[in-house]
Amino acid sequence: MEPRSILTLAAAVAVTAFHIWASRRSPKHWYVGGIVPALWLGILAFLGWRGSLSFPEDLRVVGFTTLILLLIWAQGHQAAKKRELEKMRAQDIG
Repeated sequence: MEPRSILTLAAAVAVTAFHIWASRRSPKHWYVGGIVPALWLGILAFLGWRGSLSFPEDLRVVGFTTLILLLIWAQGHQAAKKRELEKMRAQDIG
């Protein structure tokens, strides 16, 4: 594996790990999980503007990646809300 591929893979893993972590922050900070999807959409807009992206051909990959990022964000937000509700119930009981 060439060094460029290793660096790309490491960056992808780091961004994914950050996105999962950020998506699970408390419901008060729901927007933190939106950093990665917002950056992704910004990159797509920039690439589309430059003409580097061919939407009919790249739509499947772009759509799948966008969907995955948004699903990770939504799932993390739901998990954080559930954790917050359980914490509130524990305080009410105790």
